[in-house]
Amino acid sequence: MREASKACCSSSGCCPNPFLGFPHYVEASSSSSSSSKPQSAAASRYQFEVSTTTSLYPHFHFTNHESLPSYHESFACFNKVYPHYSQTDEADKIRASEYPHLDSSVACFDYIGHGLFSYSQLQGSPFFDICCKSINLNSQLLYGEETEFQSGIKKRIMSFMNVSETDYTMVFTANQASAFKLLVESYPFGSNQNLLTVYDYQSEAIDVMVERAKKRGANCMSACFSWPNLQIQSEKLRKKIIKKRGLFVIPLQSKLTGSRYSYTWLSLAQENGWHVLLDATALGA
Repeated sequence: MREASKACCSSSGCCPNPFLGFPHYVEASSSSSSSSKPQSAAASRYQFEVSTTTSLYPHFHFTNHESLPSYHESFACFNKVYPHYSQTDEADKIRASEYPHLDSSVACFDYIGHGLFSYSQLQGSPFFDICCKSINLNSQLLYGEETEFQSGIKKRIMSFMNVSETDYTMVFTANQASAFKLLVESYPFGSNQNLLTVYDYQSEAIDVMVERAKKRGANCMSACFSWPNLQIQSEKLRKKIIKKRGLFVIPLQSKLTGSRYSYTWLSLAQENGWHVLLDATALGA
């Protein structure tokens, strides 16, 4: 703790320049002031970090965790540096009035980064409701009866995507992790024992998929990426695809870099006997 404190603190202030990977703050400020474009989120975060580290206890030298101020003292100091922060009580009022279900004993909060329904949407709406079910996901999806509402939504989505109900089946799941889990639990790893994924990040859904596949005897592999641009190491991935076969899982694009992956990987995998799962969740709703 003491050595870490010395590494990030100096006599001129605590952590005066801890974000070495960012561009210099003066350059960022001058460029933003000379341009009419709004400041980017990354630049705003950096400005906040610099302002905080240079304003809170700027002349105090922290040597270990015992020298750190208490939470209440730090919060009071934070409010002095950022007086507008107290205005966020309006957000607390909105949460209390429109989102009381977040404080209930039962809550579903998996919207994969998208909008959360409000209390007003539940009142008098014939299209929206919340119900609690205690069911087995596999049994519900495979044998459960589809409601009229679910059937109507499925037809509208497939019609919008110009997808034939003769050639494709749509299954509603609670979230991405549930979809991946359902897939690997029903996939025939006995005859196609390999799982090959192409993800440059970790997530709960991917971890669940790999864990369940390993329990069913699958040989789990993943693509390799070059640092720091996170490009796929093409030759290594090509060798894995050509030498083996099984379930090939690839996202439409990277959630980290935003770069799209080539459809040639799908074609190459199919030509070599792989079943292909195209993950389009990075596109959002």
